[in-house]
Amino acid sequence: MTATDNKALASRVYEAINTQDLATLDDLFDPHIIRHAMGEVGIESAKAAVTNAFATFPERHFVVEDLIAEDDKVALRITVHGTPTLGGEPLPLIMEIFRIAHGRVVEIWGAGTLRRRPDA
Repeated sequence: MTATDNKALASRVYEAINTQDLATLDDLFDPHIIRHAMGEVGIESAKAAVTNAFATFPERHFVVEDLIAEDDKVALRITVHGTPTLGGEPLPLIMEIFRIAHGRVVEIWGAGTLRRRPDA
């Protein structure tokens, strides 16, 4: 796949996440996907994470701000909308790297600022 193909695949992942289209994630994620930040392996845990992301804040929406692709990897910068923030705080941010093989995401590394404040 080309860098353009890989970026399109990464965008489709977040389109599926935003619409909670778990069936499409079956097509986009490898069945044995590794989510390094969470220490999880497998499509079911990835789909559960999507479901959980909307459980508390159903209005949540992920906006892919930047995509950079090289070889089999795509880096994403995502802002998270629909999650309450204190006045003046920036939107929560997620940074991820997808590794793609055979037209599917096989590994995800990530970090973000989505967290609960101790006083919240």
